[in-house]
Amino acid sequence: MGIIGLSGTNIFFVVFGIFTVILIFTGIQNVDEGNVRLVERFGKYHKTLRPGINFTLPGIDRIKKDFDLYTYHEDEQGGIKRIDFSHSPKVGDISMKEQIIDPAHFETIAADNAVVRPDIICYFTLIDAHKAVYNVDNLGESLLKLIETTIRQEVGKQNSDDLITSRQQIGVHVQQELEKATEPWGTKITRVEIQNIKFKDSLQENLVKQREAELVKRGEVVEAQQAKEIMITEAEGKRQKEILEAEGKKKAQILEAEGKFEAARLEAEGNYLQESRKREGEAKGLLAMGEALKNNPEALIILDALEAQAKVAASIGESNNALIIPSETAGLFGAIGSITKTLKMMENGFSSSNNQSDTNNGNNEEREIDKA
Repeated sequence: MGIIGLSGTNIFFVVFGIFTVILIFTGIQNVDEGNVRLVERFGKYHKTLRPGINFTLPGIDRIKKDFDLYTYHEDEQGGIKRIDFSHSPKVGDISMKEQIIDPAHFETIAADNAVVRPDIICYFTLIDAHKAVYNVDNLGESLLKLIETTIRQEVGKQNSDDLITSRQQIGVHVQQELEKATEPWGTKITRVEIQNIKFKDSLQENLVKQREAELVKRGEVVEAQQAKEIMITEAEGKRQKEILEAEGKKKAQILEAEGKFEAARLEAEGNYLQESRKREGEAKGLLAMGEALKNNPEALIILDALEAQAKVAASIGESNNALIIPSETAGLFGAIGSITKTLKMMENGFSSSNNQSDTNNGNNEEREIDKA
């Protein structure tokens, strides 16, 4: 009995160990990169398994598999086909990569009642797989209808003439509206591109002609603007040339006037210095002559003789019948004249002395008579 009981205990532990290992391996979930899985516990969402090794409780937790996530692509015939982005590579996997939804061409009406067929392509990605599965019944179909409705609203605000040039603006507005609507679905709209906008054949032809006319008109405007700029540039160049020439002439006149003024100033300064030196020389000569006469009174006779000779020489040069006398004789005459002038001065001096003596004697006699 002891041997049998011991063997039963061993068998129990062996079975328990095997069962535990099986539970552990069953609860291990390996999620590939770029995918997630949703886990439910007792039929309620429990958690999201991220890429890598994850653990669940076998028998309590289970991977949600009863859903489908897909998008739409345009096929070669102009229709659309469904493209799944879930349950790959394993059942229950949800791709978190960016997806494309390409609706088929549909007709809508512009603000001027023109029938328009826009070609739209939209890019989106899942940011919360839980919301994408639990908050919306059919994500792909819901996105498709939402895109068409939003495009119709935006196209209806524009005239057919403006649609061609407003494609980028329309795409931005559609993206903003879709982001608001798809936020509860755990989806983010990354881009909305309008590949093409088609009209009916008759309207398309009219639009092409109108566009050609606008391009021709724009070209004429550009050409006229260029011609205007050329004329303005030429006029500005001519004006600048005239201004520069006038400024050059003005500077030349100013330089010429300054040169004349400087020359006149230098000439006046030269004349002034010359006259000053001349007067200074004359003053020094007179001063020296005065000192010489003061020290040697007889020099006056010599000076008068020299002046007489100068006058005689001048009169001889001006007279036609002048008689030239040798210099010795002229000197003798000059000496005789000087002696004569000296004698007259002496006579005048003696006469003045006698008159003064007579006056004094008369005064003395009058005083004696007064006393008697």
